[in-house]
Amino acid sequence: MQQANTSDEHAALNLDRRFVALAAVCLVGVFFVPPLFRGAVIALAIVAAVLAALPQGTRGLVFSTMIGLATGIASVNLFAIGIFQGPITQEFGWSQTEYAIVTLIGTVVTVVSSLYIGKWFDRQGVRRWALVGVVLVAASMISLYWLSDSLLHFYAVFALMPLIGAGTSSIAYSRVIAAWFDRRRGQAFGAALAGIGIGGAVLSAYSQYLIGTVGWRGAYVGLGVLMLGVTLPIVFMKLRDSPADVGLGLDGVAPDLVAPDRAAATVVTAPPLVGYSAADSRRTKNFWLMFVAFLSLAFGIGGVLIPLVPILRARGIEPEQAAAVQAALGLALIVGRAFAGFLMDRFFAPRVASAILAFPLIGVSMLALDASGTTALVAAVCIGLAAGAELDVIAVLVTRYFGNRAYGENYGWQYASWTLGSGTAVIVTNRVFDVLGTHTPALWVYVAMFAISALLILRLGAYPDLTKPAIRNL
Repeated sequence: MQQANTSDEHAALNLDRRFVALAAVCLVGVFFVPPLFRGAVIALAIVAAVLAALPQGTRGLVFSTMIGLATGIASVNLFAIGIFQGPITQEFGWSQTEYAIVTLIGTVVTVVSSLYIGKWFDRQGVRRWALVGVVLVAASMISLYWLSDSLLHFYAVFALMPLIGAGTSSIAYSRVIAAWFDRRRGQAFGAALAGIGIGGAVLSAYSQYLIGTVGWRGAYVGLGVLMLGVTLPIVFMKLRDSPADVGLGLDGVAPDLVAPDRAAATVVTAPPLVGYSAADSRRTKNFWLMFVAFLSLAFGIGGVLIPLVPILRARGIEPEQAAAVQAALGLALIVGRAFAGFLMDRFFAPRVASAILAFPLIGVSMLALDASGTTALVAAVCIGLAAGAELDVIAVLVTRYFGNRAYGENYGWQYASWTLGSGTAVIVTNRVFDVLGTHTPALWVYVAMFAISALLILRLGAYPDLTKPAIRNL
């Protein structure tokens, strides 16, 4: 397995003109669709652009992971829960705090389960569990048509979904990308994980439209139908655990292009597992440097990203302008996620990651200094670029420092640190405001945490030699 450290190890970037043309058509189409759907159309343009740069034999696979993540449990928890908050609390008379507890419950379940489900996917593969997960999450969404006014009913559904829908998580889909790519791994991670940002643009518009036309109960049914009618067929047709399953090698290279002769080219085997076991990974200093770095980064991002609109409103910004700022952040998130991995393929990943962290440091500093108007927009874009890149950074660093032998389990641990930080920071932000009447002290703490995260990532050092295949079973 090659370790992609320098730009000369990469083939020239070739763009498929058909996908470039599709991206251009989508961008033109932005001017002809209702405002509610413009973000979704821009997201589709970005999808076409990032797929254009991938090897032809891998586009279907990456597209399936994109769509899987766009409609998976992470997108539902990040974006759909907020859209439904107003109509549900209005109908049942729940307080905002009672409703928000569902996010905390989902965070706790995700953190705990992330420590174990990665190991399961390392042993069992992902494809079958992705298919099962899509069906079960869709069924859970549809079941909310019959949601009662019991908070326990509501909490139970969203506590169960991270478990039954684990196959739709970034832990599952990123493991597939790790198995398919090496030299183009960062680029592929960025394209696939952009699905969560794309889900934000598409699910938000789709959910809002359905709520306005058929009510929130019908909207939940619509989300389930979307998963069954769109996501399930795409995942079934295109998602495979290994490139060998479709007769390809790493990075989508045809075997006859790398085999020494035609006879050898007829035998396609799965790429070897290389790197550390999960237990050996946790014995290294770098594993815990990453864990603390991602926890710090997530705490800073989560403390600003989720409560951004309340932070802006507390500074006197009008609701329409605050919504526009959040929309800009969402698009920046997609861009950051789509292109961070591309950069990490061509330059030393820890330096790229640390450079990216300069953006939220600047953006949150601007918010702490009472940014408004254009400066608030710039701050949001800076935060969005980093928020979009974070999962790419985790995925790339895990593979480069620990290999793919126990990728799912190692990624699960690092993803747990991210979820813990991002899921609890919003509580700190709100509590600081309740006590002090301002968000500013919390914002300066988050600025410091970005700096700490960058310094820890820079301490990781050179990539280890992971070229020897693993010989022990997990």
